[in-house]
Amino acid sequence: MSRPAPSPAAPPFPARTVPVPFLAPDTAREHVDGAGPADGDASEAPLTWSQRYYLAEVDAARAHGRGLNVPRLYRLRPGTTEAGTVTALSELLVRYEVLRTRVVRDPAGAVRQRVHARGALHLAVHEAPAGAADDHARTVLDGLVTPPLDVTECWPLRAALVTEDGHPRYLALAFSHVAVDAYALVPVSEHLVERIAEADPVARAAAPAAAGTVARGPREQAAAEASPAGRKAAGRALRHAEEAYRRMPAAVNPAPDTRPRPSPRHRFLHRTSPALDLAAGAVAARTGESPATVLAAALVALDAAGTGPVPHVDGTGETRYGAVHLISANRLRPETAAAVLPLSQPVPCCVDTAGATFGELVRRTAAASLRAFRAGGAPPDELAALLATVARERGVRLDATPALNYRPRSTALPVRPTTAGELAAAAPRSVTRWTEADPWRASHYLSADVDASGIRLLLQVDTAVHPPEWAERRLDALERLLCAAALDAHCPALPTLG
Repeated sequence: MSRPAPSPAAPPFPARTVPVPFLAPDTAREHVDGAGPADGDASEAPLTWSQRYYLAEVDAARAHGRGLNVPRLYRLRPGTTEAGTVTALSELLVRYEVLRTRVVRDPAGAVRQRVHARGALHLAVHEAPAGAADDHARTVLDGLVTPPLDVTECWPLRAALVTEDGHPRYLALAFSHVAVDAYALVPVSEHLVERIAEADPVARAAAPAAAGTVARGPREQAAAEASPAGRKAAGRALRHAEEAYRRMPAAVNPAPDTRPRPSPRHRFLHRTSPALDLAAGAVAARTGESPATVLAAALVALDAAGTGPVPHVDGTGETRYGAVHLISANRLRPETAAAVLPLSQPVPCCVDTAGATFGELVRRTAAASLRAFRAGGAPPDELAALLATVARERGVRLDATPALNYRPRSTALPVRPTTAGELAAAAPRSVTRWTEADPWRASHYLSADVDASGIRLLLQVDTAVHPPEWAERRLDALERLLCAAALDAHCPALPTLG
């Protein structure tokens, strides 16, 4: 009989520990096409494509002492009890098997997933000082999410309950990215809101699942990807990626910089800018495309402006392409719409910028984005091998790391025209700051969180590739381009980077 995975140690705060036992249906004896051997309380299967992608990112982050964990902090409804919290968590583990799944590595380096039917999660219970539950909960969450979470040794979930005067006030959770992406946490939050929580702390729109549809678990998704239909989809995605790689501008090797690099190596530049919000909304209003497409087009323009012309694929001359990697979440089918497992991967989006105004580039980016999202993800090892082959044949270096992760919340930016005066008045309210965070395997990676307060940009920079000043210039150029495009319908697509 396999041994249930242990829970991680409690965060470094005084706390007592309460077990959250779970006993799922006999998953080991359920028939799942493509599933591996079962032994008593566990069943094994290959990792899905997205799990393999996120596992590689998690392994890379761990080398820098980071965890790449996803935090959630839920304020609990008045009257919630400790026993009720334990019951809600136990039901969650039974309902979603990815939360009770470990990654198993064999001596040869192969990986697979092992789904457990029984076990116990450790819930750390912290008593907050009187009147300090809010601050204490955030401190507990930080302690919960910061340490790396090794999913080969423990569940992909840590949990802590914050009480005040003996009454539960907050539930803090930290999820491994190997188990979830942001969309996967929508049904998790729905479960907790139905039982104990006041609201979803990070409301996000998700594709609705058809009534009566059973969402896929990780073993079912792995089997679907290994099926003939799954291999056909992989082939389609790889063909799209090859087309993008053959057009993608070569990565520019930065000039040697002998100055001492900052520590840690990966740094994170945050920016909020009311002027950027107004500009992105104004361009979206004029072009009829989404703010996400407008931001993607701006990144395409910056990429193309920083590189030279490339030969046209048909050999008839030169043109200039720009590329951006978009995070694609494959949740269009009813069985994946509400699935609690990661289904997002970066997909290349390459756009011809030749002769375009910025408005025209937005429309071209919209079409190219749609093609990229339809192509979807692919097996990460096959994608990496394809990239290496194309780079070798072209004799260039290609940077296929993600560049944009657009993460809209429940509300959207106002989409309307703006004026030069309005942009000038908003400009002084821009805020920029540097922080530490979990690194991705990327020379640069831009996340855009958008809600009623506006766009919050987070640009990761690997200082072994780009100095921190590069990140500041990059965001400055992005904002200048969008402000110019907001006021001039004929603004050139390619900016002067300076």
